[in-house]
Amino acid sequence: MTDNSLINSIILKAISEEELSSAEAVIFEEWLTDEDNRKWFEKWNNKDYMLQRIIEAHRVNMEGDKIYFEQKLAIGKRIIIKKRQWKLFRDVATSAAAVLILAAATFYLFKVRKEDNNILPKEKATTVILNDIPAGQTTALLTLADGKKLVLDSTAIGQLAQQGGTVVSNNKGTLKYQPQNASAETLFNTLTTAYGETYAMVLADGSKVWLNAGASIKYPVAFVGNERKVTVSGEVYFEVAKDKSKPFIVHVTGQAGNEMDVQVLGTHFNINAYNDETNIRTTLIEGAVKIKQGGKETLLSPGEQAQVGNGVTKVVTDVNVAAVTAWKNGYFHFDRNDVTNVTRQLARWYNVDIRYEGAKPTKLFMGEMERNLTLSQTVRALESLTGVPFRIEVEARKLIVEEPKKSKK
Repeated sequence: MTDNSLINSIILKAISEEELSSAEAVIFEEWLTDEDNRKWFEKWNNKDYMLQRIIEAHRVNMEGDKIYFEQKLAIGKRIIIKKRQWKLFRDVATSAAAVLILAAATFYLFKVRKEDNNILPKEKATTVILNDIPAGQTTALLTLADGKKLVLDSTAIGQLAQQGGTVVSNNKGTLKYQPQNASAETLFNTLTTAYGETYAMVLADGSKVWLNAGASIKYPVAFVGNERKVTVSGEVYFEVAKDKSKPFIVHVTGQAGNEMDVQVLGTHFNINAYNDETNIRTTLIEGAVKIKQGGKETLLSPGEQAQVGNGVTKVVTDVNVAAVTAWKNGYFHFDRNDVTNVTRQLARWYNVDIRYEGAKPTKLFMGEMERNLTLSQTVRALESLTGVPFRIEVEARKLIVEEPKKSKK
């Protein structure tokens, strides 16, 4: 009996966009030289095709299929491959293999989890799609010190401007500030993303910043004096360069009474300060930060989140850090989120208005999926997992959450 476990596991990694080792890459390229194999892979590597297959099989028991999949493919089993032994793997593209890949893709590619029966639907819902709305783009608006505005995107490369003694350049979706000469004048720039946009930047001190959709950051083009201070709104992720002589301070603007400062020396953290959220949330990933709000100071440890609302700071210790930072890594991550939380994320990323027909669904959303999917692909996947029906009106840029149909008795 032919053992296909190795090539099957390599195919799964390729579909899941995981990095292949050198040996795996060689095996995979050799396997793709067969035209039937190549066509089979192209079909299963198509996200639309995969989503449709998942939707048709949405009643899959994820944990059971994960175990079944790992048993069948014998992932981790040692196999010795000798030269010109590729023919052993040529018959992998069978219907049985497709079933295994589908089950695995549901678990690995979309990383969907089942924890209780309330998460999955009893019957399939149907999304009505007139056209489609694409995922957010890598683009932003840069406002220079003199008020001049520049539209940035992921294709622009090279110097954009000279701000005092600092050179401003763009490199495939990352804005960078490089001080060349000392300047006594303090100049400020502002980087802004609208809904449906995201961007990254490197400040003059080497600190890295990521802006989620609908965010902004105002900052000096070069840090002078005894502190490094920036102002943000929306959702922003920081990897602050260490400099003990100059504390890094983030001033966060939010709803009335929710403004605060985050002070750090060198650390990684995420700030969520959208105006339509109840609280400003600061989640510490690495290092230490001090939250200053209303004359009070709160020190956070890694894995903790400070929630500031109505002038009160609350510290949450059991934070799902992966869910908080998923947007930066190109994913939606839902951890028992209600429909309001989920649709807010969709509204920002796809730049759509949300409408509800009837009462809001009470289903909870679990799982993780890529943010580079179109809106129809995303809501189709969500439907398949919860039974909550959606309708997309492309021209009006609306996503309607429909009232679930009652099950027939």
